Amino acid sequence: MKTLYKTLLSGFLLGNVAVSAQEFNEVGHKSLGMGGTGVAVRNSPYGLFFNPALLAAKPGVKIGYSIGGSLSEKNMYNIINSNLANVKDVEAFNKLLESNNLQVKVSGTLALQLPKFSFGQLAVGLNTSVYGAIGLTGHLPTGQSNVDNAGINFNVSSLVLTEVPVGYAFSFDPGLGKISLGVALKYMNASYAYSSAPLNSQSNEDKLSSLLNDSLKREEEISSSSVGVDLGMTYAPVESLVLGFVGKNLNSPTFGFGETSLKIKPQARFGVGFNPVERVVIATDIDLTNNDVITLGGTRLQSQKIGVGVDIDATLFGVRAGLAKDFRQDNGVIMSAGVGLGFIDFSFAVSSGKSHLANGATTPRYIAFQVGGGFTF
Repeated sequence: MKTLYKTLLSGFLLGNVAVSAQEFNEVGHKSLGMGGTGVAVRNSPYGLFFNPALLAAKPGVKIGYSIGGSLSEKNMYNIINSNLANVKDVEAFNKLLESNNLQVKVSGTLALQLPKFSFGQLAVGLNTSVYGAIGLTGHLPTGQSNVDNAGINFNVSSLVLTEVPVGYAFSFDPGLGKISLGVALKYMNASYAYSSAPLNSQSNEDKLSSLLNDSLKREEEISSSSVGVDLGMTYAPVESLVLGFVGKNLNSPTFGFGETSLKIKPQARFGVGFNPVERVVIATDIDLTNNDVITLGGTRLQSQKIGVGVDIDATLFGVRAGLAKDFRQDNGVIMSAGVGLGFIDFSFAVSSGKSHLANGATTPRYIAFQVGGGFTF
């Protein structure tokens, strides 16, 4: 087990991914520590990625930078740690094969909101996300208790997705509060690599580690480019309250990898931001769409989250905390927190749901961290 976690946590730039779609990409250190919120958070430098209308909701120069990663697991350890040479309940085993995944993600983000000019607000950014995953596909025939030669496979692949958005937003007040509208056009490049290996009765956690190491080689990698469109708006009936809505990837960007393709479906999210006093924000976000998770093979997982968080941002010190729940996953409650000193900030998140390992220990089904910083003029 130590070998596997060493591979995962020190080798985030590994790869593997199913080619289905992408969950809402929550970028930046502030969002992670606030339960994944950001659609209506005006003081975040990552507004370009969450909701381009935020550029005009709070004008001015903003700079943000972050790097981090996450690890999530569903049913993979339950399968690997069972007696693969003598499966007692074939029906239950096959149900695990229908919904399983082990995913590692690392991402880096840069965001720059430019000075306000007479016709609105501009921003540019860069986000690179590296996904690595293992998914088991196949079916154990009725009456067969040994997985050897049953046609069950580890599907190992990697996806590197880079987005370069350029955003524009403007605001106006019709007399009922401030309205901001924004658009982001994104150049998107994806590279994909895939391999497969059979599951057998000798497979264990070390086997997972070996497969993830092999994926680092990214042999026969294929690249493809596309363009994405995000539209957003915010409405502030009073200065202390912001309502936000965003539609991302509205044109369904599609990438071709030979016989395989990746289609990112449109996503919609609603958020509320409330500033009871200066430098304090309370926010909540909720996915309005049921988003496919990047997984593998015939496995299909989905995500639909709700999150709430609070951020206290003093001049040289900040703290935040949040809670989130994914209605489509069984991770339990995702708890998050963060602290910042000057231009260095750290946030982390961990789920209450646990995975059971071979040695009897447990580990969270989801863990994530972000290190970054930002400032405004």
